[in-house]
Amino acid sequence: MRRLLLLNALIFAVLAAAVALAYYGYAATSGETSRDRELALMEDLAEEKVLNIEFLIDDADEKLMREIELDELPRLQKKVETSGAGVVSVIVLDEQLNLVPSGSVSTQPEKQAKAFRDWLLANVLPQLPLARQPLGERGHLYLNLDRPYLFSFMRRVSEGRTFYILIEDDLFHLVRLCEQFFFITDESKRLYQVVDDRGQLRCGPPFRDIGEGLVVERRFASTWDGFSLRVAQKDIGDLDLMRRKRMINSILIGGAVAVILGGLLLLGAAIRRERRLSALKSEFISNVSHELKTPLSIISMFGELLALGRTKSAEQAHEYAEIIWRESVRLGRLIDNVLDFAKIERGADMYEFEDEVDLREVVERAIDLSGRRVAAAAMTLASTLPEEVPPVRLDANAFTVAVLNLIDNAVKYAAEGKKIEIDLARQDDRVVLAVRDWGPGIDPDEHEQIFDRFYRARAIRLKPIRGSGIGLALVQHIARAHGGDVTVTSQPGEGSTFSIWLPIGGKS
Repeated sequence: MRRLLLLNALIFAVLAAAVALAYYGYAATSGETSRDRELALMEDLAEEKVLNIEFLIDDADEKLMREIELDELPRLQKKVETSGAGVVSVIVLDEQLNLVPSGSVSTQPEKQAKAFRDWLLANVLPQLPLARQPLGERGHLYLNLDRPYLFSFMRRVSEGRTFYILIEDDLFHLVRLCEQFFFITDESKRLYQVVDDRGQLRCGPPFRDIGEGLVVERRFASTWDGFSLRVAQKDIGDLDLMRRKRMINSILIGGAVAVILGGLLLLGAAIRRERRLSALKSEFISNVSHELKTPLSIISMFGELLALGRTKSAEQAHEYAEIIWRESVRLGRLIDNVLDFAKIERGADMYEFEDEVDLREVVERAIDLSGRRVAAAAMTLASTLPEEVPPVRLDANAFTVAVLNLIDNAVKYAAEGKKIEIDLARQDDRVVLAVRDWGPGIDPDEHEQIFDRFYRARAIRLKPIRGSGIGLALVQHIARAHGGDVTVTSQPGEGSTFSIWLPIGGKS
């Protein structure tokens, strides 16, 4: 019954762990699907934002460059100021790439503006494909030197004269556009930032507190080429709480996996054990059937001889009757063992304890009951029983069965030793009963197994000796029910000593 309950509990634990894993798998799949949808939405959003910003920059620069005419250069400063384009400086060059008079405007101080213009004409101008630029179309060049630069340029023709317009775009204009487009309240689910090609943050907050949020990135293609717009999804809720939840989920998933693996291993072990027990039960049934059949056959044969009067003398009739009585006692003891073992299997309460029982008297009674069995096996039984033994709380009948089983075990499996010794003594706070034989002994590897149900030692199985395999299991159960236990000391070829110890005064 207990094994069945444990097996059911194990199966329930494995099923619960499997359900938990299935739930987490479903939750993970659902979360992944939601994550993919959010990722696609954020990619579309980032693409839209980049296109909008670049359109504003491109459109403003192109509109300004289309409005510039050679005969209106004295009004160039005003055109720049009213164009709405975010520029730092504008330079107009003739067909030979020389500066046109009044063709330079800058928001910087004059000295700084002249130095920058000279640097631009000497270093940047050679990199611009001005002559190859399609007429009236905006081109651009991004450079990241000591700082990021964006140059827009256009080739124009006015009154048959070719000229070129070169614009240095204002980085802070991009920042202002970003702030305009990405003004986000605290309740927003997303964060925005712009970084340059060196990873330096140019606009927006740092992404250090986004937790498990998603991040997508889109590069600017027609303006600040080295810059990227990054969009991140913020975690909703406390970050520490999310981390704790993630840790708890990891522990639960790991625990579920461990329970399933451990449960499968234990189930496998239980299945192997049940198979072994099934085989042992089959052997037990065979052995018990033989042990029942043997005394029944003897009783039947000698009973028939007595019934038919086939005896030569009264002494022979007495001998036949004694054989019938001895075998009937043997048969009754075997049946009692089987019935007691069946009670153990059912978990039935089979003991009737009494206080202050004289253990010496119980052992003496068991020795007397075994006298004929020992004598029939041509063995001797010596006992050492002290005059005074501390009283114990005991079921006298059950303990008698335990002692009889140990003596019968010695008679059956150690008959060639010709001798059995029984010793009863006090050891500290317990009383120990030792039954020793001089038989073949037991391998130390089997000392624990011999107390298992239906188990019989390997050396015995090789001999033509029948046995039920429940005697020692019953002895162990009786000893433990009394708060004690049974142990064995044995080596192959040196005999065996089985010791039952009981606590003095009662069950501990």
